[in-house]
Amino acid sequence: MSEKQPQILIFNASGELVAIARSIRSAAELTKVTENEIKLCCENQSSDSGHYCFRYNVKPLIADDTLNKLNIEEYDKLCDYE
Repeated sequence: MSEKQPQILIFNASGELVAIARSIRSAAELTKVTENEIKLCCENQSSDSGHYCFRYNVKPLIADDTLNKLNIEEYDKLCDYE
């Protein structure tokens, strides 16, 4: 039995949270960025892939009501990514 995959937070080129995808595959379909690039971006907190930045939605768990209200710098501070 496979472990449940985390949701993917999708930030635009300006760093604003614009979508929450249910999986890497869904994020790839939505953004036209490869699954591998999204995974690398999430794992390495690389700056961007395509015109988007991605993060796993694991801790703290972000809800849909934060769309267009949270930016990637704020999220990274919440997660202690510096």
